[in-house]
Amino acid sequence: MLRFCTNCKKDYDFAPLAVSGKDDLICPECGMVIDKNSRNPEDKIEAEKTEAAIGNTAARLLHLSYIFFMTMGIIGVIGFITGIRPLLIAATAISLTVFIIMFLTGTLVFVSGLILVPLGAVLGYLYFKSIDGACLGIHIVFLLRHLIRDIILRLIFRFIGFASGC
Repeated sequence: MLRFCTNCKKDYDFAPLAVSGKDDLICPECGMVIDKNSRNPEDKIEAEKTEAAIGNTAARLLHLSYIFFMTMGIIGVIGFITGIRPLLIAATAISLTVFIIMFLTGTLVFVSGLILVPLGAVLGYLYFKSIDGACLGIHIVFLLRHLIRDIILRLIFRFIGFASGC
């Protein structure tokens, strides 16, 4: 494992057992004690850049998952209004597949959707007397969930901004 000597300004390779052991690490060149957690400052900058890139990628993926159901809901409603049944069915199938995968993997945030999505489908079917109506009901549940969540979050952020400005 590479450790950095602040006196010599060089990296030295030590055995992992030496780094994790209780004895001090001694610089082979100057004889000074090397901190077991010491890293080359230049490598630290590269590591921070890598960490920032990983963080940005994770943020983009979270944003994509945030807008996914809203986007699919809009596509489904457009499919219903325009009468393009394959678009409506495809949007519904994709939304429900992702919803079920999120449930099975334990990443589902919209837990009340386990009740509201089937309820929306039943109400849509009863109102429109068709499978297309059931699909529309599912998309309306996803859209309402996003609209309500966005409104509540905006209110919370405004309240926090107002409270921090006092």
